[in-house]
Amino acid sequence: MKKFIPYAIAFLYISTFAQNNNDAVYYLTRTMSLKQYNLNANPPAPSSTTIIAQKGWRFVVDQPDNTGYVIKFLKWENNNNPNNQTIYATVNTVAMLDSKGNTQQVAQETINLYHITKQDFENFTKKYVQNNPKYSFVTGAITVPIKIRPAGSKKDSNGNKLRPSDFTGDINIGLSIGLRIRLDKSGKGFLIPSAGLNLSAVSIDENTVRNGVITTKTNASSLTPFMGIIGEYDKFQIALITGWDRLAGKVGENWIYQGKPWFGVGLGYNIFNTSNNKPENNEAD
Repeated sequence: MKKFIPYAIAFLYISTFAQNNNDAVYYLTRTMSLKQYNLNANPPAPSSTTIIAQKGWRFVVDQPDNTGYVIKFLKWENNNNPNNQTIYATVNTVAMLDSKGNTQQVAQETINLYHITKQDFENFTKKYVQNNPKYSFVTGAITVPIKIRPAGSKKDSNGNKLRPSDFTGDINIGLSIGLRIRLDKSGKGFLIPSAGLNLSAVSIDENTVRNGVITTKTNASSLTPFMGIIGEYDKFQIALITGWDRLAGKVGENWIYQGKPWFGVGLGYNIFNTSNNKPENNEAD
């Protein structure tokens, strides 16, 4: 039983680390020597091959071991480090058969693993937190699959509304510009007031276009200014939009919804992307 306790503690430690640090990115706060990790050894262990890892290099933890952590560096571009590709991975050429049975030489990439001691990890690394500004301008496409046109108040001689309410599934995709406001420190929650100009297809027929201008159901192009608010959490977004469709020519002049406001609900995943969310290299400040 006493022999079992250290193994149980180690297992609990490794499991807890894996749950709390999944996908976390770290960086080195000083230059240090690291040993390459040999997974093919029995048991797997640090090898005699070493590299000089530079201050600021970012990495992720592949797995903890008994004396520290097995890590892998992120792939990056940096003119000051021409050998960064060989640090990140080893590329070997292997012979493979193609669909016709011919032998082809194919480059095969193997991610390099390294070992850092627990003491060095605790003293000379920090978790990398990407700069996420409180406010940023964003642009992107927005989709409104659900559109509601409210009814008008005027009625004809029979008591029917001249402009009845309408529910359509028109899909509108257009350019929008907004101000992305970060709501929490985690960088997952945002509020995005936005506005834009949309070119969309609107379904029309003889009932919605007066005076016999058209006699069959068809689609017409609409120029649509719109504005709205988007709530975002972890890149999933819900948009509440209002806009005004305007058709050109005689069709527009006789269309009962010309310039009247509609309301829409849009759902999207990662619709808007900020330009400041694209790190250019693998060095931390």
